[in-house]
Amino acid sequence: MEKQYAYLVIFDWSTEDNLGIETNLYSTREKAMEKFDEYIEEESDAELSWVGSEVFDENGEVNDGYSLRTNEDTDADVELFWEVTDDTNAYKYSIIRLRKMEIQ
Repeated sequence: MEKQYAYLVIFDWSTEDNLGIETNLYSTREKAMEKFDEYIEEESDAELSWVGSEVFDENGEVNDGYSLRTNEDTDADVELFWEVTDDTNAYKYSIIRLRKMEIQ
């Protein structure tokens, strides 16, 4: 029997005054990638998120005091991630993950 997979997109975020976790489950990698990319685009928008207004300069470079970790997108990836953290405040972060999970 051919293996089946589900794709989970998780958006975990926290600021000084709020926090949340959003989860989305998809049957195809393409749909999951669309949501993953949408979250990143929204977080990078200065009008929608602290990430876009504080973390990135006008050239898209990461400002001092913040960290950005991500991995390359390949079809073989079991997990993709995009993580932004405030280096001076452990409670201020934005983490987006896409996980490929085998359905048992």
